Amino acid sequence: MSENEKTHSKLQWFFLVICIPVIFAIILFSVILSFLGINVMDKAKEYGGSIPVVSSLFVEEEEIEAEEVDVQLLDATIQEQQAEIERLQVIISQREEEIKSLKNEQAQAQHKASIEEELYAEEARDLKDIARTYESMSTKNAAGIISQLNTEDALLHLSLVSIEVRAGILSKMDSEVAADLLSRLANQ
Repeated sequence: MSENEKTHSKLQWFFLVICIPVIFAIILFSVILSFLGINVMDKAKEYGGSIPVVSSLFVEEEEIEAEEVDVQLLDATIQEQQAEIERLQVIISQREEEIKSLKNEQAQAQHKASIEEELYAEEARDLKDIARTYESMSTKNAAGIISQLNTEDALLHLSLVSIEVRAGILSKMDSEVAADLLSRLANQ
């Protein structure tokens, strides 16, 4: 026999006499233990997990389930955060609408204030013109005109003119009306 045949025959002898019977015995032993109610796979994973190099080959179902639970928790967290983002976006859009509304109200209020200011300035110019008119007329004519006005308007017109003109107008008016207007001017 040649050396090549000897190595083949030793290898064949090893597989036929040792490996195949051992594999058969392990399978037969596993089936028998399974019928007896012992979970052979779990025990094999447990013992295999304690061996350093072999433990990396066994991926435990608990780790897989834990990872699946973690993924589910993360998905739930993502969904909650997306719902929160949507809710906050709705609030932001509402606030932006409120801001637009308030800016419109502010613009309208400023416009109204400027119109009122113009009216007030115009009214003040008119009152100054009225005061100059009274000051340029004779006191007798001014007294006749102011006597015809209602009390509030007469007080306003008299308060606009200078003290000398006011004294001249009041001296030309009826004494009772002049006394009433003078007492009201003093209380202002």
